[in-house]
Amino acid sequence: MDLHNPEKILPLSIEPDQKEVFNVWIQQGDVLHFLEKEIEDENIIIYASLPHVFIHAVLIPDVKLNDSTIEDLLGWSHNPYSTWGIACSQDDAWIEGPLSSAGSKALSKGEQIIFGRSFEGVESKKRYFELEQKISHILGVHFISERNAWCRLDKFGDLEDVVKIIELRGLPNNETGTIITINKWILGEYTGVCIFSLIRMFDFTRYKSGSFSGWGNRNEPIKFEGKNNIFGSLVVSDDYGSYSRGFQLTNISVPKEKVINNMWGRPTPEEPKQYATFIAHDWKNKRIAEISCDPSCLANYFTESDLPFEITPAFFRPEVLLKYKSDREKYQLENRSVGCRGAWHLKTFDINTAGQVHTYLIYLSHLPYEEQLHWKQYNEKPKAPLSERAITTDFEGQFYDGYDPLSSLKHKLENLHRAKVGWWTLRDQNVPKKVHYPFTSSSDEWAEEVLNLDQLVVEGFEEKWLRNKAKEMGRTPDIKLRGLKLTEECLIAVGFEEEHAHLLMSPFHEVHNLRSILKGHASGSEAEKVKKEALQRFGSFRQHFEHLCAACDDSLETIIEAFQEG
Repeated sequence: MDLHNPEKILPLSIEPDQKEVFNVWIQQGDVLHFLEKEIEDENIIIYASLPHVFIHAVLIPDVKLNDSTIEDLLGWSHNPYSTWGIACSQDDAWIEGPLSSAGSKALSKGEQIIFGRSFEGVESKKRYFELEQKISHILGVHFISERNAWCRLDKFGDLEDVVKIIELRGLPNNETGTIITINKWILGEYTGVCIFSLIRMFDFTRYKSGSFSGWGNRNEPIKFEGKNNIFGSLVVSDDYGSYSRGFQLTNISVPKEKVINNMWGRPTPEEPKQYATFIAHDWKNKRIAEISCDPSCLANYFTESDLPFEITPAFFRPEVLLKYKSDREKYQLENRSVGCRGAWHLKTFDINTAGQVHTYLIYLSHLPYEEQLHWKQYNEKPKAPLSERAITTDFEGQFYDGYDPLSSLKHKLENLHRAKVGWWTLRDQNVPKKVHYPFTSSSDEWAEEVLNLDQLVVEGFEEKWLRNKAKEMGRTPDIKLRGLKLTEECLIAVGFEEEHAHLLMSPFHEVHNLRSILKGHASGSEAEKVKKEALQRFGSFRQHFEHLCAACDDSLETIIEAFQEG
């Protein structure tokens, strides 16, 4: 089933107006063709309820098809509204499964996939569907209401619809329909381990609307078989209608060996993992060369060979990291690492004095090939050595104690939040993760980071607490004063000279004013002026941002000490 074009099933459910076309339609020649082709799709129907169409799929233990099992399975009498329940006699009670009364011995040993349920007590629950919990747990899927689907994260960290509910509106005579599909290959991992086959029961009933009065003793059923293990019977009454009933049995299982390889992250012979090549500094062989990040092309310290070391560094333009700032819900960009939710993780990177991002070939090999290609497009020859921090931590194995103003500032603020001081609070737990140094020469990136810094630091000052504290200590702050000025009032109250208090708060004022200029009037002449001044004074937006963070960090330390003593 094409999830983007579910209307392809509609010809099966729409009764033709013309008599000649109607008589062809009730021959049901399109039914076999549809079932045979649809089962080959990536997403297959496990439930369909539309005018003239009923399909319902369950899982059963693998069976050998012969006359006896075919006859048994043709006796199905089941739909997804059969559920678990309590059965009882005069003197006993027991639990019966949803397939216990399915009309088939083989079906009674199977597992239902989708459950139709209803609850009159809540309007939104008058009719809804549940996925078998064991299946949902093993497949790692969760129901996302806005997508009307059970989803999981794919290898790129994007939501993937595994089981999808499609509601069709606007059918003839104001009728509606429901289709539920499942990703065949993902379900195949489950059936491969459990040794199940998928059986789809179907019933296609076609008749002339407005003149149908029942089948009576019309024609005898004609048995039929189709490709892909389709068996059933068809009754046709010319000019009147027809009905077909049967099942389709298919093995969608993924081989256990492949499931095991997937679990361990091992490539399979039919799907070998791909690796990109990168311009890298092969310091072992004293050369700059294009080298594959394939682990088999690299060596560790304990292996004697001419192969480059696993920690051979590759260098990149800083724009490589902008992608991870653009979707902070999907990507987790840390101080020296980056990850994609539920998908991949780059263990470490750093930035050298030339502003280049650098990491090691072995860590690039851990990324999906598509992600490797993203890094490759920004790959370039080294312009400067590795950062001092990377050499200290990655090669000397020592703790790096160099000063990082942004990290220091975040650390102080997180400590304030944990201590629950009254004068400052963390408004949003995710804000510290949003603040990073500008990596590139883009003024837009710089402006965005100034905004993030302002949201983290300045918006955290608690005006109500500061106003009350200032009054309590004998100050009379103007009613118009906001958090930063109220902090000044409190500093003066604890003994700071007015000029000193204003100087301490000036870095925070600078951040807030920059935010207003850059994000409020990004195209104005004032914004252009401050951009030029920042570059003229500091050489780059990153250096300017480091200066801002260092100034805020230094002032914050003094303010913390003052309020502790006060």
